[in-house]
Amino acid sequence: MKAKPLGRKGEDLAASYLRDIGWEILERNYTTWLGEIDLICRDRGTLVFVEVKTRTATDFARPDQSVTQRKQAKLRRLVEDYLVQHRQESADVRFDVLGVTLGSGHPEFDHIVGAL
Repeated sequence: MKAKPLGRKGEDLAASYLRDIGWEILERNYTTWLGEIDLICRDRGTLVFVEVKTRTATDFARPDQSVTQRKQAKLRRLVEDYLVQHRQESADVRFDVLGVTLGSGHPEFDHIVGAL
């Protein structure tokens, strides 16, 4: 599967997984001139920004290992921008990475809470 369709499928599965565990999905693919945040959710009282990393069963790196220092800095700027634009500067926030592994069976999820 090519990268873009693979990523989209992973984001769909990730959103479904998070809804199943009781999270509210506020935004998908939030995009500004700074870039994109895959999912913005609410977990009880916490605003959670989620980077989704989709892998095939043949990839062995942990999902958070593919979020480089440069990507982390970009995501921090995006989060700050979102908070200002939505007047949420005082919100409790967290950044998670959610790995989705697609193999021959059911997808596997590797949810890294507070990854940044």
